[in-house]
Amino acid sequence: MKIMKIKSISIVVLIAWTFSVQAHEGRITVHVTDESGIAVSNAETVVQFENILPPGEGWGSGRPTEAKGLTDTNGNCTITASSTGGSVSVGVRKDGYYYGNAEAIFTNGDLILNRWLPWNPTVEVLLKQKGVQAPMYARRVKEIKVPVEGKPVGFDLTAGDWVAPYGKGATADFLFQLERKPEPEVPAREIPPYDVTLTVSFPNDGDGIQSVFVPPQVHSGLRLPRQAPFDGYEPVLVKHRYKERGQPEHPDFREDQNYFFRVRTKKDAQGNIVSALYGKIDGDFRGGIAGKITFTYYLNPTPNSQNMEFDPKQNLMKNLKSLEGVDAP
Repeated sequence: MKIMKIKSISIVVLIAWTFSVQAHEGRITVHVTDESGIAVSNAETVVQFENILPPGEGWGSGRPTEAKGLTDTNGNCTITASSTGGSVSVGVRKDGYYYGNAEAIFTNGDLILNRWLPWNPTVEVLLKQKGVQAPMYARRVKEIKVPVEGKPVGFDLTAGDWVAPYGKGATADFLFQLERKPEPEVPAREIPPYDVTLTVSFPNDGDGIQSVFVPPQVHSGLRLPRQAPFDGYEPVLVKHRYKERGQPEHPDFREDQNYFFRVRTKKDAQGNIVSALYGKIDGDFRGGIAGKITFTYYLNPTPNSQNMEFDPKQNLMKNLKSLEGVDAP
């Protein structure tokens, strides 16, 4: 049986024009496994087949055709439904596992049999089993103003604020230094050039940060690894973004960029780490052009615990605004 590759939905409109906008039968088999490759049975599977509205009825996507089922002992669930669009979205849930999803697309159609093709491809879905979910300090810092530029400013992750005298924080976990070159004057209709450098450093020997590359749509409720690594942390991270006049932007940004970090590190006389806190950054550091930065962090408050599975029901950050809340593990 041919395996359908998961891909972005980019050619649905073209298929709809060539294969008309009448309903056609489609079938897929969802194959669900865990991280060890073992089939997951009795997993609730929901499949949505896209429907495209015909011209004159508001061309675009209408309400999808939804069908449900449970996986069998081999981890398979076969779903058949009629739809006018060629894209398919799959979602899978089971108690004790993180949500898994996938996307697929029919690439052609059989006008004689009135079917989407390929007929009954297999779509793979990974379910990651839940481990020990820990209470953490988790917050999305949304366009927070860097209080002073040109020198390091401490940010307290447990307070979610700058350290005094710029905020209510007491312990500097991250040191942010923002530097912006003067922007030359340009006509009002023109995007002004800019040159911004954000340096992230740390106050303690052994503190640091390291990259972990995971696509933003990894098709699992738990995107990043379960454990932060013990070593490999760098004491400084530099993000440089600039745009010259009449030239495209150089953003110094990757869609799959994420980080692990270690803060509040204490060492013994021999230089061994005796205590530290570990955490993760979901996504990259953004902003800087307007003197503001955005990032989402998780901090495990248990000393030396490298567990990065956050319990969304036990966020230690209180009284967060609607855009600051974090519900992903």
